[in-house]
Parts: sequence; structure tokens; C-alpha cells
Amino acid sequence: MPVDRFRKPNRLPPNAYLGFGAYLVTICSHDREQLFVSPEIVEPLICLLGSQAASSFFALHAYCFMPDHLHAVLAGTTPSAQLSPLIRAFKGTSAVILRRFEFRNAWQKGFHDHVIRSAEDLSSSVVYVLDNPVRAGLVEDPREYPFSGSFVFAWRSPKLPL
Repeated sequence: MPVDRFRKPNRLPPNAYLGFGAYLVTICSHDREQLFVSPEIVEPLICLLGSQAASSFFALHAYCFMPDHLHAVLAGTTPSAQLSPLIRAFKGTSAVILRRFEFRNAWQKGFHDHVIRSAEDLSSSVVYVLDNPVRAGLVEDPREYPFSGSFVFAWRSPKLPL
């Protein structure tokens, strides 16, 4: 008997990913290969992620392309927003872009998700994503990292004095 038959499903029921829900999503590169290290590669992927999120009725609160994975905080903006088709479309279209750089089979199968259940959880998820390069030792200030940001709020702006 195949082992996968007894594998626990890693997805909630489809209705858990429909509508106004918010999610922290992680998508890893195949074999954790370090693909996302240059602006020529990552900048088109950032544009693609932002445009596909918007066309799929999601607000992209935060994203961070680490060398071997992507974190994103996404929130549905209409009752018809669906997370899985958005991720599938992004991975498929981004694979075409990555093939231009000789990367074949760029993404691992599937993705990891965390359903965000409160405004506090949304805020902490955004902080988690944007602070990822600091925790990895890539930068000291998260605003210095070139491959992270938000399509919802001004991210690189210096903090205003209180």
C-alpha cells in the first residue's frame, strides 16, 4: 500500500480558504535551493505576486523573498477570494519567469499556511514576515532588506516621531 494513503491532509476544508480570511503562507523553493538572491530574479516575482494577489481579490499585507523561500501575508477582500487558486497561479507563472534564469522545477510541492484569526494575529504575522531577514542575520534593520515589503502600507518609510 502506498504510504501517501495514510498521510494526513495538510489542508483545511476548501471553505476555510474562501472569502475574507487572512493567511500567512510559506512557499519553499525545490530542495531549498537559493533562488531568490538577485534583483533581476526577485523584482519580477514581487510584481507578479502583487498583481496576482490583487486580481485574485487579496490584499498583500507583507511579503519576503528569502533566499530559499517566500513568506506572504494575504487577506481576502471579497467573498469570492480563494487562496489555493492564487498560490497555484503564482507558482505556475513564476516558474515561467524562473526558467528564464535556468531554474527548472523551482518550487516544492504545495505550500504551508497559517489561518490568521484576529487583528492581533495579523499584525504579528506581518512583523514575523518583515523581520525574517533580521532573524536570519541578513540585515540589521528589516527595512534594509530589498526583497520584502507590503502592497497595503508604506514599508520603507522611516518611523515618524511621536
